[in-house]
Amino acid sequence: MADLLRFGLIGCGAQGRYLSEALAMTERAELVACADPKAEAAEAAVQLCGYRQAYDDYWKMLEQEDLDAVIVATIHDQLFPAALAAVESGKHVFVEKPMALCAEDGRTLTKTAREAKLKLMVGYTLRFMPERILLKRLLEQGAIGEVAHIGAGQLIGGMGGWLGEKAHGGGPLYYIGSHVIDNVLWISGKRARRVYSEVTWKDGSDVEAGVQLTIRFEDDSTAMVCTSQRLGGRYGWLDVMGTGGRMRTEWEKTELWIQSNSIPEYQYLTSVNVPTMANLPPVPANAVARVSGSAYIRMWMGEFDDFTRAIIEDRDPAVTGEDGVACLEVIDAVFKSAKAGMPVETAG
Repeated sequence: MADLLRFGLIGCGAQGRYLSEALAMTERAELVACADPKAEAAEAAVQLCGYRQAYDDYWKMLEQEDLDAVIVATIHDQLFPAALAAVESGKHVFVEKPMALCAEDGRTLTKTAREAKLKLMVGYTLRFMPERILLKRLLEQGAIGEVAHIGAGQLIGGMGGWLGEKAHGGGPLYYIGSHVIDNVLWISGKRARRVYSEVTWKDGSDVEAGVQLTIRFEDDSTAMVCTSQRLGGRYGWLDVMGTGGRMRTEWEKTELWIQSNSIPEYQYLTSVNVPTMANLPPVPANAVARVSGSAYIRMWMGEFDDFTRAIIEDRDPAVTGEDGVACLEVIDAVFKSAKAGMPVETAG
């Protein structure tokens, strides 16, 4: 393998360009080719991100270019077929969440990648928020004992365009709810055993306006999760309550609140201000976020630092295909429970 990993991009919209910029900041990648059925989007990725060649069909790109890995950043219903095509052509794949629209497809993609000995990473960015990295580390050190209950949510305003269309995987559950479900599973470290949900539907639409769900894990700990497009803004939270204390973080905030029975300095509820540069790989001195201009660039870079290292070191990435499938099993159960009006077992 060459010193630089040769990358392609499938899906050249804003998110694909943001991720490409973050990947470039790792200084381990060569941006070779990009593909999008919209010529203007592919040309923007060439001009803004530095890809050398643009295609209107990702199959052509996969057949004609010598690539090590591919970013898949399409709309939700196209993630699975595009990622599967990339894996079947022998490429490592970073696929945006939710990776597929059902657990069965997620399993197919994961199994295919495993059998081909290729790395598959799912883009669950919230795992790379500095304060949530610290929360996870403190949890692993026993700061609040055993996890007994988790409360979490991700809320935004009304969703339009393809995000308002069921056929394309629209609605808040796939878009932002998948992020918080993955966070809950990551923090719990246990398999979700049973799910009960209440879903409200957006007027005049076949996508959900909001979802409330409970998860019972294999050790009988529980989680309550909320996701919605009914908020007049953006808000998210993660509360973790244990046998020896509790911790809390909020979306796009740098504070970690902690009360610990085992750490003297946190005997009383304490706010820890976590620097935005903490717990993530250093950014090259000459790096400038010209494309995204977003605070998320640090977290996206953290994702790609891990993904490229996973390829080079021949290890699993931080967020595996199996992790993505576990999240989709909960989402499948949410819709089944809402239809049945009762709790359902997950398929895991």
